[in-house]
Amino acid sequence: MEMQPETSLSAPPVMAVDSEYRVLCLTRRLKMPGLLETMTDQAPEVRRVMAQIEEDLGPSIAALDGGGWEAISHSITVYNGLVIATFLLHR
Repeated sequence: MEMQPETSLSAPPVMAVDSEYRVLCLTRRLKMPGLLETMTDQAPEVRRVMAQIEEDLGPSIAALDGGGWEAISHSITVYNGLVIATFLLHR
């Protein structure tokens, strides 16, 4: 039986995470969930809370790691009376 020569395997290069991206999460509580029983009740309240989040977004981005960030993507979730807005930022 012939022995096969040993091969050297190397791990793939480690990719550095780009430090020019950040995730920012802002939350606001809706009115008591019992007060928002229908979509007709919920839509204006979600709109009101989103306006608050929008007002806070600019100052929050400016205060993050020296500023200079821009939001390139976002996600909005309403869960158990809480509006969760997550923003992907890039500088």
